[in-house]
Amino acid sequence: MGTAHYRYGLPDIPPVAGNVDGLARIFRDPGLGGLGADTCHTLADPTRDLAIRQIAAWCREAEDVLVVYFSGHGLIGEDGELLLACEDTDPDMSEYTALPISLLRKAVQASPARTRVLILDCCYSGRAIRALGSAEADLLGQVELSGTYTLASAPGDLQSLFNEGERYTVFTGELIDTLRNGIAEEGSLLSVGAVYRHLLRTLRGSNLPEPRQVHSNTAGDLALVHNAAYVGADPVPRSTGPQGNPFRHVDLLVRRAGEDTRDRLVLRNAARDHTWPVLARLRMVAELDRLGETGTVVETLRGLGVSGDVHQALRRMREFSSLVEEDRLWESQLADSWNVGTADDPDVLWGLMMAIWLSASGLPVDKQTAAVTELVGHGYGGQARSVLKGMLGRGDLPASERRAVQAALKEFERSQRRLPDTPGSRR
Repeated sequence: MGTAHYRYGLPDIPPVAGNVDGLARIFRDPGLGGLGADTCHTLADPTRDLAIRQIAAWCREAEDVLVVYFSGHGLIGEDGELLLACEDTDPDMSEYTALPISLLRKAVQASPARTRVLILDCCYSGRAIRALGSAEADLLGQVELSGTYTLASAPGDLQSLFNEGERYTVFTGELIDTLRNGIAEEGSLLSVGAVYRHLLRTLRGSNLPEPRQVHSNTAGDLALVHNAAYVGADPVPRSTGPQGNPFRHVDLLVRRAGEDTRDRLVLRNAARDHTWPVLARLRMVAELDRLGETGTVVETLRGLGVSGDVHQALRRMREFSSLVEEDRLWESQLADSWNVGTADDPDVLWGLMMAIWLSASGLPVDKQTAAVTELVGHGYGGQARSVLKGMLGRGDLPASERRAVQAALKEFERSQRRLPDTPGSRR
């Protein structure tokens, strides 16, 4: 269940809709959760009354394992109770229009399921932050139930919960990424406890809000999904380096990734493999982002040396891809600072597009030129020249960076003059 849109003044959280859909896909994936539509239910933007009525009904249906997930605003009542905001929640009357955690606890506790898991991805409004104070432990204590495992995002403020334009909130995005791609050091099944430990390491390592857990008995040992990264009798390659022509090879990897979990893991490992050319890895990044692999994408971009805000670079790359797909690149603001000119040579225009793509990626100019010259070693000298010239078409390119690109182009031209003509070489 998730509430992305609110009627009475609470700010919308668009990625919550992606959270609900993304988790449902994980649990319904035959290779991961294996649940059917009759046992994996979703509820988007419900009213308070619909939320508790529907959740209570589904809780009664569960016999073995019950997993309840909520994403949206979390508010604090006057008595300190955690309140889950619904579509019709009025922040000025939250105690009467939001879903109290006590009602949710009652519905979960009444379930005949032997094992219960509650996952909360809540953000807190400004007034809730002030009311929260140091009472985090009390809030988590409100959801503790015998035989129940509770995993909470426990973010400190709204901006730490999601980044504008992202498909998922930060916490749930990492959760989906973990469930989809697996954890290499774990067994064939992923337990709730293993997922928590992995999330804790990942989010802490990125200086993001750390998740919290409350559990009793052995609920933390419950297996949520099959582990896609398990390297047992049927191993998944942990790394796949380029074979033959890497740019043709990456096309094959991208086509195979699709919705296949194991082939996607191969692509994820390849994106992290430094033996691939940078431009090939950026192509992998674009495909992984399309598949919702935000955690891997951000990690790969950082590994490539993207400077500044990685999420901002990712948004620029998405904008570029969208504009190219819609054939609107040259009429967009993204291309306003580039000298398109009147050239109708397809090689020139392709080079300019690749230069814009590299600039959008946020790579420093020295890494951009290095990425372009890698093309030469694979027989794409003409394309390398075209991209370097395209980089010089950026009108606001700082003088020092312009000199660096000019130097790379001059060195490229010298190296090409030293090479003998070969019939098999590519322009």
